[in-house]
Amino acid sequence: MLINNLFKKETIAQSVGIVLFFKILQRIIQTGRGVVFARFLGPSNYGVYILAFFFIPLAAAFARLGIPSSFSRYVPQYEKKGALRNFLKKTFLLIAVASTITTLICLFNARNISSLIYGSPVYYRIVIICSLSLLPYGIFEGLRASFSGLRVFKLTSIIIFSQFFIFTVLGIILVIFYSKAEPIILSYLISLIIVIIIFSLIFQKYLKKLNSQSLEIKENNFYGKIFKFSIFFVINPIIFTLFRYTDKWMLSLLTDLSSVGIYSVASNVGGIIFMFGMVAGSVLTPNLSNIWERGEKDKVMYMLNFAIKINTLFLLSGAVVLFLFKKQIISILYGSKYIKCLPIIGILLIFWLFNSIFWTLGPYAQLIEKTYIPVICCSIGLVSNIFLNYVLIPMYGLIGAAVASTSSFAIILIIMFVLFRRKGLELKTNTILVCVLPIMFVLNNTHIFFFFLMLFGITFGTNLILSKDEKNTLYRQVKKEISRYRKKEKY
Repeated sequence: MLINNLFKKETIAQSVGIVLFFKILQRIIQTGRGVVFARFLGPSNYGVYILAFFFIPLAAAFARLGIPSSFSRYVPQYEKKGALRNFLKKTFLLIAVASTITTLICLFNARNISSLIYGSPVYYRIVIICSLSLLPYGIFEGLRASFSGLRVFKLTSIIIFSQFFIFTVLGIILVIFYSKAEPIILSYLISLIIVIIIFSLIFQKYLKKLNSQSLEIKENNFYGKIFKFSIFFVINPIIFTLFRYTDKWMLSLLTDLSSVGIYSVASNVGGIIFMFGMVAGSVLTPNLSNIWERGEKDKVMYMLNFAIKINTLFLLSGAVVLFLFKKQIISILYGSKYIKCLPIIGILLIFWLFNSIFWTLGPYAQLIEKTYIPVICCSIGLVSNIFLNYVLIPMYGLIGAAVASTSSFAIILIIMFVLFRRKGLELKTNTILVCVLPIMFVLNNTHIFFFFLMLFGITFGTNLILSKDEKNTLYRQVKKEISRYRKKEKY
């Protein structure tokens, strides 16, 4: 009975609610975990830890061959054909073989990989632990994708959160006693193994009950079809991972690991903004898709413009608070060892605000079925990021890395705006203006404070940024949420 309840399919609305709940909870805990790790490890060891999680997703992109990405498309298809068991058997075998081969290659080249990532072969033990994580990571991704393909997002969220929670608790315990990066990364490996054992057993019990899913797959080109679909999802994670870690990786090669740790703390503080910013994009995607399929394209354009403006203005409010109290936040949470990150927090706030705009605008690529556009934009941004980091870090250190990454993300957004516009996207002039507002964080505290007050007055005192209709929409939504909250309190 319990197994059947776990695998009971949810509606779209239920799925969105479940995913958002776990994402927000995970982000909050992740912020606290980052504080603990940074304090006990110190800047240098924290830098070692951060770069380990540059290597794992990068190697895993090759190890899993993008195969789990095909599950959302093919699990429902083969479930309908009655061949789900055979489909999973074939694909999990592929993942296991590819992950094992990648693991062996990494193990035999541990010292070389250490030199490439850390600028020194002495961290080869870190690389060994990371390499041993590739096989369980591949199986973990396969299980997660299987649950998503079966449309049981509660299990998808539970397996992700379970691994995250075990890693967090075990990692905190080990870092308190050892204050080194190696035990934390080992705890990541252990958390993966525990979770895949538990959820594999649960999944096997469920599959055994499915007598209707025992048919064999007799397609001649089964593996060709899977690889054709999946290859795109090998390239994507590599590009995104490289872009995300270029600044930290270049800092480790051109300066030292202490700089990586200090820089990462500044990025963590700015990333608090993105924790809330990504929610808009997650909620927006299924809703816009539904409206688009009804043929109401004008409404989609209205909602996109409205969402970008409201979300960015809301995030700007939080970013102003973080910026004005950045010294107190760093001193209290992370300690004086990380105080050198203060000058780059403003620049990285711009980076994360741009990231939130990207996340909100991104669903348009799915609506017009041109998912290659974000890949093109990020590829150009990656090349720019590597070049700018290489030029600016030797000259300006941490500030150079922050400027390089933020400028590269600005390039990504500009190219995306241009390409989307050619594909029918209609962004209003005041929407584009709002997208430029994050640049305010290059100013000092006093100027930012008065600029924000002026912006607040213009937003709600005039129709220059929000139209009268948009403000009425906002007020109605706020009143609706307040009314809903009061009703809950009564009961």
